[in-house]
Amino acid sequence: MGDKIRVLFLPRWYPHRYDPMPGLFIQRQAEALTPLCDVAVVYIHPDPDCPNKFEVEFAEEHEVRVLRVYYRVPQNDHSPFAAVLKFVRFYRAAMKAVNSIRQFQPQIVHAHILTRMGFIAWRSARKFKIPYVVSEHWSRYFPQNGTYTGHLRKIITGFVVRRAGAVIPVSEPLKDVMIGYGLVNPNYIVIPNVVDTALFSLKPKMESGGLKIMLHVSCFEDKSKNISGFLRVLKSVSRIRQDFQCLFVGDGPDFLAMKEYSEELGIFNTFAVFKGMMTPGELAVQFSEADFSVLSSHYETFGSVVVESLACGIPVVATNTGIAAEIIGEHNGILVVPDDEEALLDAIIRMLDQHAGYSRTTVRNSLPSRFSATAVASQINEMYKMISDKTRKENE
Repeated sequence: MGDKIRVLFLPRWYPHRYDPMPGLFIQRQAEALTPLCDVAVVYIHPDPDCPNKFEVEFAEEHEVRVLRVYYRVPQNDHSPFAAVLKFVRFYRAAMKAVNSIRQFQPQIVHAHILTRMGFIAWRSARKFKIPYVVSEHWSRYFPQNGTYTGHLRKIITGFVVRRAGAVIPVSEPLKDVMIGYGLVNPNYIVIPNVVDTALFSLKPKMESGGLKIMLHVSCFEDKSKNISGFLRVLKSVSRIRQDFQCLFVGDGPDFLAMKEYSEELGIFNTFAVFKGMMTPGELAVQFSEADFSVLSSHYETFGSVVVESLACGIPVVATNTGIAAEIIGEHNGILVVPDDEEALLDAIIRMLDQHAGYSRTTVRNSLPSRFSATAVASQINEMYKMISDKTRKENE
């Protein structure tokens, strides 16, 4: 691998044998780094059906070494003892996996998503006598989420953040809310998620039978994505005009509930059509067939669908959250205040009338180049070099 820096990824989420979607953005980052770094991934996954206490799978995926360790957890047991047992098995699985990768001899550890993987990164970095960095993608710090709780969690999170060589939130809003919680580190470096700007690209507009097509893509988690609020807005739009259809793409915990809610509102399969999960290639085609996309979230850490839409030349109506707050302007879409259904209704009505006035080439060109795999990998690699050089000088 020459002079490539050897990096050990420790992600909280990563695609696994039961679901190929969690942590897909982390997998993309690992693979984007391979031209510049030698990357190994250790991923730990709880599995009630694990035949043994631990089960190990190793694979090389697009030049990334991936070690997945599944560990047995008690089923339907929410007692304090079960919680302790889960953590003990997680910790043992993680440290055994890290020890087994010793021949890899990492030069830097990169944890993705706090808190437990940050703690494992700190322990691993001490073991190897190397620095570690932390990327954060989770929305738990936003007040609307309300899951950054617990005195012990906050103590450990603060400990891990202070000692990291750098903290890498994926957007400025996430950085601001983390700092607001007193998570202090001198090296906060905002680096976005990787978006495949070659796959998501300009394509010829497909005919839609006279209907104006809007696209809503999400993980179907209503608490953050506000799909129910968006469905109410669509109902209001349908009272004013009937020349549109919204395609809902994705799957998740609230998928069936949102379908049922659209039926209650009387817009299911007329103004709201649920397409389910799509592959990235299928989604890129779906973007090209749309007139605009909509992000209705209460809060976002990033919002890849906004970048994907712009990369396809498709304007966006988005709440002022995540990356949308940084890149959406009058040349490529409309920003609205979160949780304001009247403002979202007005923006959608305007976009239904004005979408044809947006040049797809202009929209595509409005997207900063920093989201490409090459740009993200280059920025991360430079950060690795900076921290490794600093650590080496401190140890001389």
